[in-house]
Amino acid sequence: MNEPVWWERDSDEPARIVGGRPELVDATRESVRAGVRDRIPGYTPDWTNPDRQDAGVALVRLFGTQAEPVLARVNRLPDKLLAEHLRVVGVRRRPAGAAATQLEFTVTPPDGASVLVPAGFQAAATGPDGQVVFETERDLYATPARIAALAVQRAESVEPVPLGPAGPGRPFAPLGEEPVPGNALWIGLSGPASPYPALSLGFVVDAVPPAPASAGGLTPLPEPPAPALRWDVLDGGRVVAAEVLRDETAGLRASGTVELRVPRTWEPGTPPAGPVLRWLRLRFAHGSLARQAPVVTGLRLNLVPATAARTITDEPPQPIQDRTVSAARRMRLSQVPILAGSVVIEVDNDPVSDVFGTVTGPAARWREVATLSGFGPLDRVFVVDHATGELTFGDGVVGAAVPPGFRNVRAVRYRVGGGSAGAVNAGAVTSVITALPFVTRVTNPFPATGGTDPEPDPDAIRRGTAELRARGRAVAPADYGLLATEAPGALVARAHGVPGLHPGFPGRPVPGVVGVLVVPPPEGDAVPVPTADTLRAVADHLTRTVAPAGVTVVTAPAEFRSVAVEARVTLDPDRERAEVLTRAADALTTYLDPVRGGEEGAGWPFGGALRHTPLVRRLLTVDGVLAVSALVLTVDGLRLPPCADHALPPHALVWPLRPLLIPVEEGPRP
Repeated sequence: MNEPVWWERDSDEPARIVGGRPELVDATRESVRAGVRDRIPGYTPDWTNPDRQDAGVALVRLFGTQAEPVLARVNRLPDKLLAEHLRVVGVRRRPAGAAATQLEFTVTPPDGASVLVPAGFQAAATGPDGQVVFETERDLYATPARIAALAVQRAESVEPVPLGPAGPGRPFAPLGEEPVPGNALWIGLSGPASPYPALSLGFVVDAVPPAPASAGGLTPLPEPPAPALRWDVLDGGRVVAAEVLRDETAGLRASGTVELRVPRTWEPGTPPAGPVLRWLRLRFAHGSLARQAPVVTGLRLNLVPATAARTITDEPPQPIQDRTVSAARRMRLSQVPILAGSVVIEVDNDPVSDVFGTVTGPAARWREVATLSGFGPLDRVFVVDHATGELTFGDGVVGAAVPPGFRNVRAVRYRVGGGSAGAVNAGAVTSVITALPFVTRVTNPFPATGGTDPEPDPDAIRRGTAELRARGRAVAPADYGLLATEAPGALVARAHGVPGLHPGFPGRPVPGVVGVLVVPPPEGDAVPVPTADTLRAVADHLTRTVAPAGVTVVTAPAEFRSVAVEARVTLDPDRERAEVLTRAADALTTYLDPVRGGEEGAGWPFGGALRHTPLVRRLLTVDGVLAVSALVLTVDGLRLPPCADHALPPHALVWPLRPLLIPVEEGPRP
């Protein structure tokens, strides 16, 4: 993949960085003079031989000298003003993203029957900034039963799985270490009554890199069939098939919930080996597992997805009185911050029959878009400012105008929330907001993931200049990586487009294919790995909205190299040693971060080499570090020679481990 490809040349030129910010214009007198010189043939074709002694040349040189400080001032606009200018041309800050988790319900109905927990049930966690409300995404039939036994069946043998206080006592392979058709997982439930009409199981599966996802192209490549897994119920002495209503695990290839429809009458039975219980069986029916066998680390009952957000319904937005705006109509919703894509607006049409206005047309549903630009007078669209709750409708020329009327615009529903505060730890959700009979306890057995704060202005400025160059179309490879972050429903912190990269054909470029390497937001100390849903969402978004026809987009996880830095540093004896070492370690970790690292804070460059001198320089910028006498890198467990640089594979990233900084005493001063 080191060879250039014809469509890659001259297509990835990055914007210049001036003072840590992207340069909007080339603010040099030479560029101004060159621009004027290029226009001379079109305006004064008779001026064919300009000479430095010519009066016109002198004027051009004077103009370049006078224009240089003006253009330089443009590149030094305050961040807030520059972000506002970008918003005017259609580049907006990304709103906060909501964290998601799984809520586990404990119910104690007197008759032992399942309890319906409707979608929208609210529970809360108490954090440093107040309550964080979580809202369930769908209905749940919570059963008072519990998991009393687990067993893995291989051929003719059945091996019990030890249980702990809350599920399996250790990680286990539910279909065996080497799954073959016929292997099965048995789950025994105890309780006075059978769960009905549905049963929800939550699985935590060890993360493995998902298979690449592809979309588009003239002839899509065939995908291997997924292995067939079958759910059954042991009803007394007979095995009855259970209908799978939902499987978020994609056949135990990812963590998620499995919802099953079970029989109304479900009698306890005895499996090949085990006590008399109500038994479920997950059987490997046929096919093959091309990737490694799944490993389950957690299994719970009564789990349902929940989002750190609140739903507001049936709210008429308040008009904003602003005479400076033309026919465009602006309104404001009362609750903020608003989650992107969650606003549903209905507008009542004009009266259609009588002069008294008592008969009106049906309400029309309008659509949320990023910008009104490009829409015509019949397009019922609107723009949302997620931070302020402001709605902007069209003026009848760019976007349809709202018909006149009183309270004829209604927000059917929208959701508010988001932010990193929603990424709470396991067990943090303990408060019940929605009162429901027989629900005695709600918690999150696993940490919440995905909460992000609104995009800072410097990041919006850096991204905005690149978006203006892309103009909403993926032409150059860099455009694919940039526009991948806008895929709805995908968690993408960074992405990198590579022409000709296809994981199915390693080592050589494939014409007509663009590979997109995806990096999700890092969480904790684990290497960030995108989910299969994220890869699919990015591939579909790029193919459907931005990629040229005929291009095959293949999305895959980015490749990482773990990097540990060991350095001997001389510290200022007048400063607190532990504090200086902590700040120095943080400086190295931040510099190597795949999302916030690099020289400009935009993430470590894909394929960027690890160089000794910049790492030493980064340590010396820490107040209190006087000298660095030695620095050694360890890459993927291999210790390199001292003071050596290391070239990464093309398109790979680094994952920084905690640096080891060894203080040394300063030598005698002369």
